[in-house]
Amino acid sequence: MLNVILLLAPGCSAASVTLAQEVLHAANLFNPAGQVFEICLVSADGQPVESSAGGTLAVNAGLAESPPADLVLIPGFLFSLQAALPLLADYGPWLRRQHERGAVLASMCNAAFMLADSGLLAGRQVTTHWAFADLFRRRYPGLTLDEQRILCDTGDVITSGGATAVIDLMLHIVRRFASRELAQTCSRYLLIDNGRPQQSAYVMWTAVKKHGDESILQVQDWLEEHFCTPLRIDEIAARFGFGVRNFKRRFKDATGQTPLNYLQDMRLERAKYLLETTKRTLDSITYDVGYEDSNSFRRLFQGRVGMSPAEYRRQFRQP
Repeated sequence: MLNVILLLAPGCSAASVTLAQEVLHAANLFNPAGQVFEICLVSADGQPVESSAGGTLAVNAGLAESPPADLVLIPGFLFSLQAALPLLADYGPWLRRQHERGAVLASMCNAAFMLADSGLLAGRQVTTHWAFADLFRRRYPGLTLDEQRILCDTGDVITSGGATAVIDLMLHIVRRFASRELAQTCSRYLLIDNGRPQQSAYVMWTAVKKHGDESILQVQDWLEEHFCTPLRIDEIAARFGFGVRNFKRRFKDATGQTPLNYLQDMRLERAKYLLETTKRTLDSITYDVGYEDSNSFRRLFQGRVGMSPAEYRRQFRQP
């Protein structure tokens, strides 16, 4: 039997805690040989924890009294990460001891910040919720982050993407520590997808405008009106009185993106919206967002979104 500790910190996601419990409970019920996972909920001091939504989560023990763990699961903080950041380092010594004793550590959503603060992600490829990727890179510049991935399993440490990626993580846990067949059974009974490879299809691009460079802001405002027309970066630079090299440098310093990537993201967001809300053909959408060749646009879409335009439409089409 695998001893699993769910580590609950103030502000953690109640949904993540419950989903983890439900999937492990289902695995125990459906496993022909009997119980697989023994679950213990732990907080820093053994007291109940207030979740990010304001509810109270009961626990079984504090860190000092926690039983030996084979697997430590850390729920994420959803919309309460900023308040949780000053507390993350407090869990470092306990997490490092568990890791040294052989426990596998697994983070849900932005709980990857807790593992990073504990120094346990060095030299590993990791993931977290896409919306927190920029903050993660600024806070931990030496770590290798791939926010497009749903899961990164490096053996003794597992990180996972956004809130509902808890389901992907838990099915992965069942698959890895029990069997593929048991994970498939849980997937079918709980009506959940078994193994999404990426979270890039869910990313919502937002233009960075609070940067203080008024000249670049003028360019951004102009692009919002004209991004659907054929554009060249050198022509945009000339229109606003920039040399090309200076324009590219200024634009990236202000927005964090090259002008080309910025323009592509604007066009991709428009294309995603049209795929979701209309029945227009890909050729029509391609032309509408400023491209002429639907084959090259399909390749760009596949590379950046992680699925083809047709697959995206099937998954996200609004009724």
